[in-house]
Amino acid sequence: MTSHHPLPQPPLHAESAPTTALSSPSLPVSPSPTEPYHRAARAIPHRGYWWRPLVAVAVAGFVWIVMNLQVMTPLMILGEIWPAAATSPSLMDPLNPVDQFLGLGMLALLVPAVLVGSLAGYGRAGIALSVLGRFRWALMGRAALIVVPVYLLINTVLNLVLEREAIVVPEFGPGVILAWLVVLVLAPLQCAGEEFAFRALPMQVFGTWLRWPLIGILVPVPLFVLGHGYNWVGQIDIALFAIVMGLLAWKTGGLEIPILLHTANNWTLFAISPLIPGFTEQGEVGFLGLALALVPMLGLSAGIWWWYSRRAGLGLWEPQRGRVQTLSSVSLSDGPSAPVEAPSPSAASTSRPLSV
Repeated sequence: MTSHHPLPQPPLHAESAPTTALSSPSLPVSPSPTEPYHRAARAIPHRGYWWRPLVAVAVAGFVWIVMNLQVMTPLMILGEIWPAAATSPSLMDPLNPVDQFLGLGMLALLVPAVLVGSLAGYGRAGIALSVLGRFRWALMGRAALIVVPVYLLINTVLNLVLEREAIVVPEFGPGVILAWLVVLVLAPLQCAGEEFAFRALPMQVFGTWLRWPLIGILVPVPLFVLGHGYNWVGQIDIALFAIVMGLLAWKTGGLEIPILLHTANNWTLFAISPLIPGFTEQGEVGFLGLALALVPMLGLSAGIWWWYSRRAGLGLWEPQRGRVQTLSSVSLSDGPSAPVEAPSPSAASTSRPLSV
């Protein structure tokens, strides 16, 4: 190599190489390896990996239990003292703000629990968000331009038409309005919590040990199904939803699209639940209800999959890769080593879509 200095330089020793590399902008710095979402822990240099997923799961579970005891238990005690703050016998009354807060809030607490578990296990909380170590709000926003109108049309407008004879307009007192507002605020967090617990955590736990993404996608499916009270027809949708959301997380390199689809479905159903008694109760589901749930989910997922592959320059079955960034590496996100963030295109009754 031709020297840029007027005097001959001594041979480089191992300890002097980093200084020379930093002083020469033309010399590339050896990057850490890029990994798909389920293998993101492997992009973080560590001496050992096998025990880290166990720490992440244990800490996440412990934090979730502690937070529920601190937040939910006092609320239930208050209900015993003050009848206005009491839950309903079913714990699922859409007109009861305490029911809604307890039901959705317990699942919303999974978000901080998994983030703390990921921080303890892998050294980075953002590993659960995406291969960039952060939440890609722009990606979610672009996809929402297509996803949200579709679910508004199917879950809200179509259901109000199909269920027009069952509509009962409640007396809009403070309690009903508060219950409705609680749902609108907590439903996205509830959906995010389930995605963190049933997609991010198991995918990255098994992905730290194994290269195959399907293991981490399929193992939590039975638990996700058992968490819903539908009959076997409705559970088909729940199982397929879990599998497709796991595949989308793997494909796009993060949770943004699964959280968006999950939220768009549940939020639009919860928004009209005060008008239709029993609308979001889980029970018997017919094939029309299954179709109304599956068609938008599968159609939008397939479209986003194809569109993301094309815009990101990925093969159809090639996942988005990246390395979890630190604060010091955010400025390098536009370099060739960073993944391309592509803009995205985005019930007891037998005829209703299902909340997941």
